[in-house]
Amino acid sequence: DEGDEDEAEDEEDEEDEDAAQYARELAAEVAGMPYSETKAPRPKAKRVGPSAAQKREVEEKELAKMMMSRKKRRLYDRMQHGIQRKEAAAEVLRKKRVALESSSKTKKKRGPSFVNESHVS
Repeated sequence: DEGDEDEAEDEEDEEDEDAAQYARELAAEVAGMPYSETKAPRPKAKRVGPSAAQKREVEEKELAKMMMSRKKRRLYDRMQHGIQRKEAAAEVLRKKRVALESSSKTKKKRGPSFVNESHVS
């Protein structure tokens, strides 16, 4: 199971970190440094991947999808495709709006960028 492998890797990483910390403490002790100076707070490692609840949710969705008839599964896939396409289009429009807003702010700072043709001879 992938979850068991991830947990085993996490445990190995923690053991490696503990061993490295122990080696640093021994080296500091040999050098004559007090223990309070060697002990530094270790920052907690943040997980990059999805949490266990998210993995479980994805797995439940996949199981439910497998239980659907072919016709319903195809309809569901098409609906999801349409939703993703709409979200992608909305994201493109958001980026355009941000770009226009940022460019309009810079134009306001510089003043008008057009030339009045009635004053030009």
